[in-house]
Amino acid sequence: MKLPNDIASLHTVLTECLTRLSALELENTALKSENDALKLENAELRRRLGLNSKNSSKPPSSDGYKKKPVPALPKTSGKKQGG
Repeated sequence: MKLPNDIASLHTVLTECLTRLSALELENTALKSENDALKLENAELRRRLGLNSKNSSKPPSSDGYKKKPVPALPKTSGKKQGG
């Protein structure tokens, strides 16, 4: 950006810069409040995603079609079974 030499032109450029700065500050404030709202919504949705019939009052039929985890088999000790 080439700076003008005379005072009137400098005043015009400075006024334009201040106007732009003011607009950017307003936009920044609006974006911050929108960001805060989205963070709250995201936290609520993550909390709701983690709910199932084990940790809420939802019935088991609302858990969906996910397979339930199969319990691990006991480890063998290498000894023969029986007495």
